[in-house]
Amino acid sequence: MVVGGDLIDSSSFQIKDLYEIKKINKPIYFVTGNHEYYVQNYQKHLKDLKTVGIRTLNNESLKLHGLNLIGLCDNITNKSKIDYVEKLSRQGLFNLLIVHKPSIWKKVSNNVNLMLSGHTHNGQIFPFNFVVKLQFPQNYGLYKKKNNYLYVSSGSATWGPKMRIGSHNEIIQIEIKNSLLDNK
Repeated sequence: MVVGGDLIDSSSFQIKDLYEIKKINKPIYFVTGNHEYYVQNYQKHLKDLKTVGIRTLNNESLKLHGLNLIGLCDNITNKSKIDYVEKLSRQGLFNLLIVHKPSIWKKVSNNVNLMLSGHTHNGQIFPFNFVVKLQFPQNYGLYKKKNNYLYVSSGSATWGPKMRIGSHNEIIQIEIKNSLLDNK
């Protein structure tokens, strides 16, 4: 399971708020979004995520069953993110990038097989979706460049007002198959 940021969105956050997530009983990988950095004592909260089984990927990659999972934190420049992707992507592996904002897609699409992002909430409130689309041309859904993909989720929560008009909350499930193994 991956969480693409904005898990911690309030200074009233307490790690006990996430105890239920332990029931998932699967590895959980997390990258920070912009909201984590708005919260008081965010460093402590991020450190505490380990206690509920969440591993933060902080500008690093790890190899999992032929997959190269790359996680970038949100508090670095787009240039730094692009540099990390170039450094961390691996030939011969399926490169899966988790980065909160879809801003770097055009620059990294040749280096990753699948990029997962969020941040945009698909505009969240009509007509704000038009403004979001100006800043993030890939603001929601599945995008393809050659044989590489970007999926931008509208997310499961909201920012600001706790409402959505013209967009929906979502938790996505993506199944990655190795077609070479399926044909044997």
